[in-house]
Amino acid sequence: MNHASLRFALCGFALLSCSSTPCENPTTDTLGELTAWEREYIAGPPASPPPPAFLPAEDGLALAYHEWIPETWDGTGAVVLMVPGSSAYAELYTPLGEGLAARGVFTRIIDVRGHGRSTCDANGTCGRPPTGGYTSDDDGRYWVGRPGDSRDENQIIRDLSRHVSDLHERWPDARLTLSGHSSGGGVISRYVEHGGLAGVDGVALLAPFNHFDQPQNLPPTPPLCPDTAGSAYAQVDLAALGAALRGDRHRYVLNFIKDPALTTTLDTLRYTYTTMTGMAANNPDDFLAAYSGPLLWIAASEDALLDLEQSREQFLRVPGGGAFVEVTDTSHVGLSWSDAVAELVARWSLDPTQVSSGTIDP
Repeated sequence: MNHASLRFALCGFALLSCSSTPCENPTTDTLGELTAWEREYIAGPPASPPPPAFLPAEDGLALAYHEWIPETWDGTGAVVLMVPGSSAYAELYTPLGEGLAARGVFTRIIDVRGHGRSTCDANGTCGRPPTGGYTSDDDGRYWVGRPGDSRDENQIIRDLSRHVSDLHERWPDARLTLSGHSSGGGVISRYVEHGGLAGVDGVALLAPFNHFDQPQNLPPTPPLCPDTAGSAYAQVDLAALGAALRGDRHRYVLNFIKDPALTTTLDTLRYTYTTMTGMAANNPDDFLAAYSGPLLWIAASEDALLDLEQSREQFLRVPGGGAFVEVTDTSHVGLSWSDAVAELVARWSLDPTQVSSGTIDP
């Protein structure tokens, strides 16, 4: 999708004109209400992930990740490499890491650059450049590790390729499955679209936000301001987007509005143009054709962000087939807390023939 069509898609996506009229955007209930079991989950004790490890990126940034290792791991089973969704990071996906490892699956969940601990210096200070800095350009407005930024639209999938290569080197006899949630699914689709499917054995997408044109459940009220596009959760500043399209590519253009109860100091709530476009497939339709092998697509029945039936229709256009599974009584974010989802991804990673389309409880 070219720059002009991206702008038109976002304006149309908001169902608003792109004029400038002062108003206030919605700031609450951006991802819909949590279900009863999800409210019980967040009221419980906090998750305890394993300590982070780091992989050097092409530009020297330390890419953070966490690994959940099965007690019986011998390097010959299944490996899942998971990408979190927008603004999120690996520690929030601890229930999936624990659930997969309990079922014998070696699991690495990453922090995308600019997210979680993939913005930290050697002392563990996050959210600013390391002491001494990395390479800087654009008159000092960009540096490696800046929260929510990347050098170009494909740097994130080059980072993902490094993780894939590292896992292949460490566990050459394992079966590798890529998984992504929400915009993490968009990262996986972009990676596959650029030929990445050849290096993996399977893919599992959890409520993937693959492209800006993907139909969403936009709330009828209140509408977004005329100078904003997107949704109540992800709001694009159209003036900043215009500046980015004119060349200021590291301009922050996207703001995430999250429930404070679901937000921590490690959340990345602003994206630059390069990161926003880098966490989605290039083309609204063509990326589907790249899924030539079986695909597991997991959808949430109570997803307030993505349209369930439109997601099912997208899946049916994938040439490699696979399975479309709906998780009942579960919201968009709740998929990352569901043990049933962990079991489903584990079965898929071990043997896709074990999984068929249908409906499961969380």
